[in-house]
Amino acid sequence: MQPFPVRDVSSWSVVRAETLGRDRKVWLRDPTVAADSLSRESDWLFKPVVVPAHGIPQGEDWAEKIVSELGCVLGVPCAEVDLAVRGGEPGLISRNVVPDGWDRVLGAELMGTVVPNYQEGRNNPPGRPGHSPELIAKALSACHTAPGYEDLGAMGTFAGYLVLDAWVANQDRHDQNWAVMVRSGTQDLRLAPSYDHASSLAFSRLDSYRERVLQSGGLKAFAERGRATRFEHDPERPRREIPTLVAVAHRSLDLAGPQARRHWITQLRAVQRAAVEEVVHRTPNLSEVGARFVVELLDINRGRLLDDR
Repeated sequence: MQPFPVRDVSSWSVVRAETLGRDRKVWLRDPTVAADSLSRESDWLFKPVVVPAHGIPQGEDWAEKIVSELGCVLGVPCAEVDLAVRGGEPGLISRNVVPDGWDRVLGAELMGTVVPNYQEGRNNPPGRPGHSPELIAKALSACHTAPGYEDLGAMGTFAGYLVLDAWVANQDRHDQNWAVMVRSGTQDLRLAPSYDHASSLAFSRLDSYRERVLQSGGLKAFAERGRATRFEHDPERPRREIPTLVAVAHRSLDLAGPQARRHWITQLRAVQRAAVEEVVHRTPNLSEVGARFVVELLDINRGRLLDDR
């Protein structure tokens, strides 16, 4: 089984810095693309791995790569991701999801069109007021969806993003981590592919923690602690009463309608453990205990999503 390649992007030219998010990132251009074929989709966002004070690198790179591959397995339109190194610094590259002739409109901006005085998530308002599946469905009601997903509609496709989030334990679907696109010079809106899945699969945990959880049989309890803190909730209630990622995924499927629910549950039910294991075991820089933890976590969350109804 061949590992996923790690692309050396040291010689790629910097197009611009990325101002969104807390960590430093830059947009790079693939020099192998012929000048007459250049487009926005020739640009890739390089995100270096974060090294906390304890000196052990986090796993944003392998987590985002695994999720992008699992998104393909599930059939969710996702940004293309590759593992990368730049000037000796490990990280990942994520291809621009906005094609030429379109502009990105972040979820935060779109929500402001349906929620008066909407408070953007980057300001960390307590309880994330207004960022709910119900209001997101309202905001997406005027949007088209990706080609091939027309039968699901924009909300039906977005519900698939939240099914993926619940499966991979992504707790970071805030209002800048999803977007729509507007065709330049028109009012034609389309849901953008899902992107920025680095905060998944317990990427920041140490292997010593993963080993303890696995040995103690506590992984199911760990999975059930995954809460949808980036969506509207009562900030006065204890964390354990915030809806789980699984609950929010099912709320979104309910809003999207029976066709979307059938589609995504059928897709998830068809996922084979062998396919998941192949993706995980092809990922370099992931320890043996990390791989076991990820495979078992994915298996538990898949079961929770399928058994919740």
